[in-house]
Amino acid sequence: MADYASAPIPGIRLSRQPGDPPPGCTLIGGIGLPWLRDLDFGTTWLDRASVAGGWPESVHFEDLSYAAHRVMHRLEELRPSRVVLVGCMPRGDVPAGTVRRYAVADMAPLDLLDVHERLTEAVGGIIDMDHTVAVCRWSKAFPADTSVIEVEPEDRAFGLGFSPAVELAVDEVLALVRAQLAGTHG
Repeated sequence: MADYASAPIPGIRLSRQPGDPPPGCTLIGGIGLPWLRDLDFGTTWLDRASVAGGWPESVHFEDLSYAAHRVMHRLEELRPSRVVLVGCMPRGDVPAGTVRRYAVADMAPLDLLDVHERLTEAVGGIIDMDHTVAVCRWSKAFPADTSVIEVEPEDRAFGLGFSPAVELAVDEVLALVRAQLAGTHG
């Protein structure tokens, strides 16, 4: 008979595991929606960047494409000193392929009703940058040095690969992340 109580659950760890980076690492987390073209940017970009080489040993890449409250717990386990989140987020206010970078510390104060709604939706399975940022800010799971680099998507249809505009943003995001780690970002 299977022991379901001790079976691992994908995306959930209850404590640090062998192979986890040491506390104080720099976590580069990708957030994406598999099979949804540009909306899978964070996950696909993470795969490309992690094999690009030239990263300091203290850098840890991790796919954070799961519910915001689970990301919150993962950050509590890892205890990184710096976090860079990468993904696509449709805002509709700039052309497709536009890259935005912002520090979480510079964001407007949280609206607790908004956090409650996002946490409720996250528990229901919604995965995106805004939900993750709101819940992790509210729980104080982010270190002080946390930033988001997001790209405006063009194609949100089912399928693989990026639209041409978002494909052009891949190297720009890579350069922004490297500059951030070198301390030369603006």
